[in-house]
Amino acid sequence: ELYYWTNKGLADTKLYFHSVDDDGLVPTTAADGTTSWLPAGATHPSSAVTTDHLLAPLGFAQVIPCYIASLEQRGWENLRIVMLAKFFGALMLHNYWTLDDVFEQRALLTYQEEQH
Repeated sequence: ELYYWTNKGLADTKLYFHSVDDDGLVPTTAADGTTSWLPAGATHPSSAVTTDHLLAPLGFAQVIPCYIASLEQRGWENLRIVMLAKFFGALMLHNYWTLDDVFEQRALLTYQEEQH
């Protein structure tokens, strides 16, 4: 899900993430901004994950640079990264992208989601 690269998704990931080691401790930020440690079994991934086709166009546009950068950091082949960036760019240049009709915008995001 591209949600994990949105601003909200990144913030959720800092607070909650899944660990296979339930006996371990994970850092979390308390309400006062201090770091506290919780048992890994007590943390959980966000229950508010937004599927790709329900992302707002602005959220999708914010995701792409972070997503592409993470692929580069993970050592993806440059040709594949360029191909994916061009695909995302083509979606955002499509005439449905700038229309006020939410359903037409979601049609593009649904198409993108089905390509994975």
